[in-house]
Amino acid sequence: MSGERLAGDARFKNTVQQQVAYLSQKGWFHSIELPDGSVIEGFHSLEELRERMRAFPIPEDLRGKRVLDVGAWTGWCSFELERRGAEVVAMDCIELEEFHMARRLLGSRVELKILDVDELSPATVGLFDYVLFFGVFYHLRHPLLGLEKICSITREAAFVESYVTDGSATEQERATAPCLLEFYETIELGGQVDNWYGPNTRCLEAMCRSAGFARVRVENVVAGRARLTCLRHWEPPAANPTQPAPWIHAAVNNRTGDVYFHHGKDEYVCLYFKTPEPDLTLEKMRVEVDGYGVPALVLADLGRNGWQVNFRCPPWLEPGAHEIRLRTLDSPFSRPFRIEKRLLWEPAPPGGRHRPEEVPAEAATVEAPRLTHLENSLTETGVFHGYRNEYLICWFTTPETGLVREDVALEIDGVREPVLFLTDLGGGAWQTNSRLPADLAPGRHRVRLRTIRSRWSNELYFHLEKEENKP
Repeated sequence: MSGERLAGDARFKNTVQQQVAYLSQKGWFHSIELPDGSVIEGFHSLEELRERMRAFPIPEDLRGKRVLDVGAWTGWCSFELERRGAEVVAMDCIELEEFHMARRLLGSRVELKILDVDELSPATVGLFDYVLFFGVFYHLRHPLLGLEKICSITREAAFVESYVTDGSATEQERATAPCLLEFYETIELGGQVDNWYGPNTRCLEAMCRSAGFARVRVENVVAGRARLTCLRHWEPPAANPTQPAPWIHAAVNNRTGDVYFHHGKDEYVCLYFKTPEPDLTLEKMRVEVDGYGVPALVLADLGRNGWQVNFRCPPWLEPGAHEIRLRTLDSPFSRPFRIEKRLLWEPAPPGGRHRPEEVPAEAATVEAPRLTHLENSLTETGVFHGYRNEYLICWFTTPETGLVREDVALEIDGVREPVLFLTDLGGGAWQTNSRLPADLAPGRHRVRLRTIRSRWSNELYFHLEKEENKP
């Protein structure tokens, strides 16, 4: 049955309960073909199982690949993937004797793990080139979190099949429908207490993107079930790009304006960049974190070739440094910009964080940095207006290498101000970004900087032209 309103439908409930009764008696969810050609008949025939597998772009040759089969049941998909050469882990929330029997009869080496989807993480199961996620979504109490868990362990692609509420709709109807998700509190769907949600196809597609997959493609909708391929990477860049690479000058936490992100918090990256490319749209943005594509959520034109794109910081990032880069459909990738993931949130003390081993400037023997240029991040000039989203960008050169943000101290009119982030531009060139003090008076202001091992740099100046009632 593939009607749009299966929840509460008595015929659908009767069909599901007949299936449950069959499985309670027979036990075999999948048919299994044995080495001698005989077949253990299951609820799903071999042709049904093969047709579903053919619907997805799963390579025939999986040698050297690691694959996870989530919701493995009696294991046909797991054994088929192993037959293609993959190292396979089968996973389910219950242990079925039929799976062990099939594995013995086939001489299989598929590993079985008894886990809930909520327990999946790179730490518990590692990473997989491909993940099968068939018939699981609607059983999850927290389906978006479950999809995030799947995304976090996927290197290349996850293949998702789920019940959808618009299974009998036309392709045009599905394409123009709003994203809708039904919630079933008890046994509304098929008389089963563990059927929690019913998405329509657009909702399922959108949730897969929201979970972190770069690209999501609907392969088909058959018998009330949608089949989606969810990819971790963007398409390859253009062989002959027609636009220059964007230049990232800031990537900050939407809550703190800092480059630090924190475990367990729902934080977003505000990525500021410049490009002369005209007519940018959200659909043209290609953001990566550590080489994996990340869907962009908002794109804003800041004027003067300045842009802002926001995206969710992947919650599964491990503590430490991570690299962000950006391209458009028509450009190569930018240089990377580093952010840092931390386990705990730490407020920055006034004046920023400074290392205790800082050498007094008058005693320093390391060559002073050379401050080469100051700029307003919004206007590309040395004039500021006191706007909240203005950053003071300082470019400098130094023979020192391996600098981190805490290695650099910056002063405005002799008062230290926090360096929010530091970027290695290569070739001994560096960039700092800072905010101006809120109480800074209009006029001409002096800037200098140093590292914890050097003397102070030369001085450069900027102008502040505050106007009353400006945002």
